[in-house]
Amino acid sequence: MAVNKIQNLTLDFRSDKPMPEWVRELIDTHLAIETEDAKSAGALGFMARALVIATMPYKDPKADAFVRTNGDFRLRIVAGYEGGIPYGIYPRLLMSWVATEAVRKESPVIELGESLRIFLRDVLELRSTGGGKRGSGSRVTEQMKRLFGALVTAQYNGKLKTRGFTLQNVLIADGMELDDADANAIDAAADGGSETPSDDSNLWVPQATHEAGQWRSKVRLSNNFFKECISNPVPIDLRAYKALRGSPLAMDVYTWLTYRMSYTQKRSRPIAWESLMYQFGSGFNLADLNQAVRNFRKAFLTALQLVLIVYPQANVEITEKGLVLLPSRPHILPAEKQAALF
Repeated sequence: MAVNKIQNLTLDFRSDKPMPEWVRELIDTHLAIETEDAKSAGALGFMARALVIATMPYKDPKADAFVRTNGDFRLRIVAGYEGGIPYGIYPRLLMSWVATEAVRKESPVIELGESLRIFLRDVLELRSTGGGKRGSGSRVTEQMKRLFGALVTAQYNGKLKTRGFTLQNVLIADGMELDDADANAIDAAADGGSETPSDDSNLWVPQATHEAGQWRSKVRLSNNFFKECISNPVPIDLRAYKALRGSPLAMDVYTWLTYRMSYTQKRSRPIAWESLMYQFGSGFNLADLNQAVRNFRKAFLTALQLVLIVYPQANVEITEKGLVLLPSRPHILPAEKQAALF
């Protein structure tokens, strides 16, 4: 069964409840992408290849180490911050911002920007909601500390040496300077509290003339991770990526598909559901492997349906054995084919 038509999608939401607002935004995003390409819209972004082929967890693994496998590729994340391993939506949004800024500016020092409002709105998609607090476990600054303190090992043992990885016990960042005032403002926005910045706020007060451009909060990427970001960036449309924020699994499927379609030249062999589960799935009860695979397949297909709203050019087939990839137009041209990106 081919899955490549928006009109054929049947999203797995209960009919007695309204469609989530973020799903409606997906449709609007699709229309915007059809109207204007990512570069022209200023939405051309990038992700580090190592975190596209294998991804961070969706829920807190409550462990000091986390492993993903994708065939001959193995990604291991070790907690460097006492809070634990980064997980969920915010580390993914943060990594898209970090990789994009690294490619754009060709610098390992990533500054949050002149206005915290812009960072919250455009990078983390945080807006005032008027809701109650979500709790400290979901706070953005907590995830920032987990992400930028993490130790990453990426190993590829396959025959294709051109896909080799050199990340061995590499810190994502050498350090993060997060000003207390900035951290409090970010947490207030994440919690939906009254301190969420309004559209006309500028929470970061400009510095003295001799300090202009040197903002208080910044991240300094480690040299090896910076090289991974700029040497093998995976181009993505940030509009699509952020529109999928209601499902971190869909965010991962989107980046993986646009990466795979950049070099898929012929019909692939079925990628087994069990293999996809080890690549994307987490939190499934592996004591009953068959049931775990069935549960994962259902979750994956729902995420795939969401992805195909914003990336309908992805041509795939669903079979009992697994997912088949067919030659498709990449959502964004590979980096080496982008002429004068900026």
